[in-house]
Amino acid sequence: LGCIIYQMISGLPPFRASTEFLTFQKILKMDYEFPEGFPSDAKDLVEKLLVLDHNKRLGANDNGDTYESIRQHPFFEGIDWDNIWEQTPPTISPYLPGGSFEEEYTVPDHLEPGLGKNQLVRLWEFDLSTSRG
Repeated sequence: LGCIIYQMISGLPPFRASTEFLTFQKILKMDYEFPEGFPSDAKDLVEKLLVLDHNKRLGANDNGDTYESIRQHPFFEGIDWDNIWEQTPPTISPYLPGGSFEEEYTVPDHLEPGLGKNQLVRLWEFDLSTSRG
């Protein structure tokens, strides 16, 4: 859950490296940093969830399966857990370092999903089978 929250807010996973092995090493060492402007309540929650010892994570010692300590965290302030399925989801805004969460974000009209023709041509012309060593 901590990794998901981190990635949903920052747009990137908390543990990143050039290889899977190095990424795993970062996980074992809990080697991650928060980008500038990461909300403080979210940072506190992520830090309490990204703990190697699963017995020390927030919610690990809650009775039952309601995870009340997680639900009561300030990050989730204003969530009506009993009627969450009836609530209108919040507007999804991208994380923009140094920006404000109150600012309205709009996608420029000229952007399209996926790769454009020029990017596809460049990709297809790149021969992955040849190695230059």
